[in-house]
Amino acid sequence: MSLIQTVRRVTGGLAIVGGLFSQGAVTEAQMPMTRDSGHRVVFHLNSAEEQIQKGLLNNITNLYEALGPDFLRVEVVAHGPGLSLLAKKGSRFAGEVARLKQQYGVELTACSNTMKAQGLTREDLLEQVDRTVPAIVRLMELQEEGWSYIKP
Repeated sequence: MSLIQTVRRVTGGLAIVGGLFSQGAVTEAQMPMTRDSGHRVVFHLNSAEEQIQKGLLNNITNLYEALGPDFLRVEVVAHGPGLSLLAKKGSRFAGEVARLKQQYGVELTACSNTMKAQGLTREDLLEQVDRTVPAIVRLMELQEEGWSYIKP
């Protein structure tokens, strides 16, 4: 198939879908959901309490079991005392964090301002951490993009 034929087929398909929406034949809720169009949840962690951190990890597992990894993206943003979840030294749940990252692709953000205040470097964090940026900036960006915000 030539490039022109492919473009015509794709744009024709888009026109059909657009026409179905305008006629009310297909609603947005009926469109197939994907990981990118599905649910996006950011968990805001600022507690070192073992019960809260364990609850957070359980909530993430429960969400993935209920919705499936094809329809859910989760990011944990940790700052202040919550950064202990992502630090190599003292993390009580490093194995569980690694499992969630490996099994579901959970994204992990460590607050760069907290790291600076605590004298931590990137090497002091678990290898699963995706980024180090100011937590408040990251939380704001994700919420502006429509992510659901949960604070355990």
